[in-house]
Amino acid sequence: MKVLITGAAGEIGRRLTKALEAEHSLRLADVRPVGGDARYVAVDVTRPDEVRRAVDGVEAVVHLAIATGHEGEYEDPEFNQQRFDVNVRGTWNVLEAAWAAGVRRFVHTSSLMVVWGYGPPQHVAGDAPARPVGAYAVTKHLAEVVCEHTSRTHGLSIVCLRIAKPVDLADPTWKRRRIRPQWIAFPDLVRAYQLALAAPAVRFEIVTIVGESSRRRWDLAPAERVLGYRPAIRLEELGYEIGVEYEPIPPRHERGT
Repeated sequence: MKVLITGAAGEIGRRLTKALEAEHSLRLADVRPVGGDARYVAVDVTRPDEVRRAVDGVEAVVHLAIATGHEGEYEDPEFNQQRFDVNVRGTWNVLEAAWAAGVRRFVHTSSLMVVWGYGPPQHVAGDAPARPVGAYAVTKHLAEVVCEHTSRTHGLSIVCLRIAKPVDLADPTWKRRRIRPQWIAFPDLVRAYQLALAAPAVRFEIVTIVGESSRRRWDLAPAERVLGYRPAIRLEELGYEIGVEYEPIPPRHERGT
């Protein structure tokens, strides 16, 4: 299958590329392409003409492109404008181009922060109604709304993955700090995207993708029903210390990725 990955130069995109390239023909899109890889095309998702060229001829889209530079909880008026442009308008552009190009499957990257307003100890359904906290979460919720609208009006098959922050198992930083109970090992996250591309008979589905831990309160039933997904890696068993949901995230310059 010919697959377009937007935001392909990011942490998730690079790992997903390695996982998919053996089975699929990939077109990699990013606002800053990686040099030396002919599969990359320069695409700003806020520019419809660039998006249409990137989507032309592909059968599936994995949409990873987001406003980058800060973690999800960061708030700044100027950066929030970029979030709305990229996360909402950009998603609209990619969806419109995908529908016009006859794409068969669209996998959208949402965020667990869309339901961050369900505080502990509540159990959070895997497809719970949105309760966003902060501008980033609002933009990711609005992108889900755009996905649902496109699926309902145009019949595009869409899977929205509400993902938790991934942990790089090769980065020792995370073993020197407590991690949040919802975080997920990269191999499990990549597997969820692979399953989302292949899942049969999907019109529109929202599923939560988190890691397994003794403190998990996010339901994985929709992920199992729609995708056949269950996390295979339990970070506690690999020596990671599980803290609370609001453990501070170290600055990027302190991390190996």
